[in-house]
Amino acid sequence: MTELRFPSAQLTVALSRHAAWAAGRVDGERLQRRGADFSFLRLDNAKLNDAVLALCQFVGSSLVKAELRRADLFAADFMRADLSGAILDRSDLRGANMMKSVLRGASLNQADLRPGQIMVDDGSGSRAQVANLSEAKLDGADLRAAQLDEANLVVSSAIGANFSNASMFAVNLAGADLSGANLTAARLRDVNLVGANLNGALLQGADLRGANLRNVDLSKVNLKGVDLSNAVYRKAASLPTEIEVMLHAHSRWIATGGAEGARAILSGKRLTGCDFSSCDLRGAELHGCDLQGADFSRAQLLFASFLGAELSEANFDQADLGGVNFTGAHLVHATFRGAKLVGAPVFSTDKESVSRVLYPQFTGADLTGADLRGATLDHIDLSSTKLARANLAGADLRNCIGLSGAA
Repeated sequence: MTELRFPSAQLTVALSRHAAWAAGRVDGERLQRRGADFSFLRLDNAKLNDAVLALCQFVGSSLVKAELRRADLFAADFMRADLSGAILDRSDLRGANMMKSVLRGASLNQADLRPGQIMVDDGSGSRAQVANLSEAKLDGADLRAAQLDEANLVVSSAIGANFSNASMFAVNLAGADLSGANLTAARLRDVNLVGANLNGALLQGADLRGANLRNVDLSKVNLKGVDLSNAVYRKAASLPTEIEVMLHAHSRWIATGGAEGARAILSGKRLTGCDFSSCDLRGAELHGCDLQGADFSRAQLLFASFLGAELSEANFDQADLGGVNFTGAHLVHATFRGAKLVGAPVFSTDKESVSRVLYPQFTGADLTGADLRGATLDHIDLSSTKLARANLAGADLRNCIGLSGAA
């Protein structure tokens, strides 16, 4: 761990002159240090109101109770910095990096955390850079009326934080802890809240239109006056406690690309009749599970594996089943109305190119009496699948093989 340093004599003088400028004294001078490196410095209680510090580096620095009201912090880097109790009201934090920073009890009232346009080094133009608060500690922070559109707050902790009247369009809050947070009248349209903890959160008057609330237990949330139009969320009661815990860990595993949390491995469990509707179980393993009558309608099941599972009378209506594995599964009288059983791309390690496409597998599966009306099936080999009395009316069977030999 890098040891913190005290500011240099030159910087100490500059800070003193800025304080004089802020006080209106003639011997003062506004601090303007665009692109300067202030990493690993002790700047606790620093008076930096209205300072111009765009593109500056504050990596690992301590700014506990620092005052940065209205400061120009455009695209500044505060990674792992400690801003506990700092005041950043109305500051310009567009495109700032605050990943893993500590902002407990900080005030960001009306702060601007929208994407910033960053000039590309080769001079070819600019690119949008979102404010990054992933894994940040925002417990008890004041973000009233802050502008957070498109910001990244993946697996952040904002317990008891105040986001009332904040603009949070398309913010990524996957796996975030918002327990006890105040989101009253917050504008959360198209926000990603997969696996977030909203226990005890205040949501009165919040706009959650189009929000993704998969894996969120809403049983302890008051949704009165909340606009959930076109949102994806669980409407059923809580799942067994063990499964809720696993879903939360699975959501964190998804949000961090496997770096944190844990993949949901439910193999061998007896989960008859459980309601997983609208849940996100991408990549989950459910080998040999007893899931008779379970509800997976509208669920995200990309690359999930149900190898040898008991799924008779299960509901997969409108589910996303890209690359799913149903090898040897018992799916008698299961429903797949409007489901998408298509190929899903597997990306290479650089995440920029597709190495291959995985299509759903039904080798040895029993779909007797199953309802696949309106489902889309692409490149699936059904030659060893039992399809007696299955209803395929209106199903799109593009590029499927083995239908003539299916039992």
